[in-house]
Amino acid sequence: MPSSLIVAADFRQPPKLSRFPAGSEMLLGMDLRGSTGQGGTGPGPITPDGSPVELYVGAESNGEHRIVLDAIATALPTAFAAPDALLAQDPGSGRDVLELGCGTGRITRPLTAAGHRVVAVDESPDMLAHITGTETVCSPIEQLRLDRRFDVVLMMSFLINAPDAAVRRALLATCVHHVRPDGVVVLQRHDRASFAEPQVLERPGHRLEISDVEHLPGDRDAATMTHTVAGRTWSQRVVAQNFTDEELATLLAESGLGSVSYLTQDHTWLAARPI
Repeated sequence: MPSSLIVAADFRQPPKLSRFPAGSEMLLGMDLRGSTGQGGTGPGPITPDGSPVELYVGAESNGEHRIVLDAIATALPTAFAAPDALLAQDPGSGRDVLELGCGTGRITRPLTAAGHRVVAVDESPDMLAHITGTETVCSPIEQLRLDRRFDVVLMMSFLINAPDAAVRRALLATCVHHVRPDGVVVLQRHDRASFAEPQVLERPGHRLEISDVEHLPGDRDAATMTHTVAGRTWSQRVVAQNFTDEELATLLAESGLGSVSYLTQDHTWLAARPI
């Protein structure tokens, strides 16, 4: 992490211990990775941004896939109006989806199972090695330029909260380049409340400690995420740029996206369309 972003902080206060507060199930399963990652440690392969591959191999969706599927059905209603099980029997009823920052396929799998045709993109070959049954592309998101357009471009994992403004613009440029004129871009952003203070979240077999929390100049938050699963521990330092709804709408508009609609009450999930 750049030393210029480090400010004085007092970490002597013990972390708060919680069991499944609102939203914690999603946080425990979340890929806190991508351009917000500032390095990491732990067993097995570690991606350039610090994401621990072996931690995410066993991770499953904690409801995020349902948010994405509902967003697709709402934004593109002609895609389908049938339960997921029926969609899997009729692949022609699905949509073309570009998933940016797919990791090991935690969301890819339920999307393909629902009948959508997914192209899964990640810069880590170690991550992509765990995805089967759909097309994969190994590339940094900022550099990706396929000769195709998609009904849906999905960019999760708080990538939109990259602390570098040039990186944020490049990520959104990739989204805009690949979405069809009548398509939709689905984004997930960081919830500043998750880094409000040190805390420990626990569920059976998985402990997540959020420590070394810093509130940095320019409305950035930093924290160390330490996951312990089956006696194995991984840590990753994360820095996230916060946005108000108005600031985010401006950023999207400058990139060519508008008609923003929020998909969850906490405004961490949203959909936008090409202008």
